[in-house]
Amino acid sequence: MKQQSEQRTETALKLLLQTLKQNVADTGRVLDEFEASHTEKECEQSKQYRTLAAASFALETLTDRIKEELNK
Repeated sequence: MKQQSEQRTETALKLLLQTLKQNVADTGRVLDEFEASHTEKECEQSKQYRTLAAASFALETLTDRIKEELNK
C-alpha cells in the first residue's frame, strides 16, 4: 500500500509538471499574440493581459519550485 501510494504520487507529479509546462507554453503564445497586435500601452491597460501575464509567471514559479523540491 505504501509503495503504491508513493508511485501514484510520483506519477501525479510528473503529470502536473507536464500540464504546467504545456500551460506556460500556451499562455506564452497567447501573450505573444496579444503583444504583437496591441501597443505597449494597450497591454498595460488590459486587465486580461496583465492577469494572464501574472498567471503565467506564477505557473513558471510553481514549476521551478516543484523541480527544486524534487531535486533536494
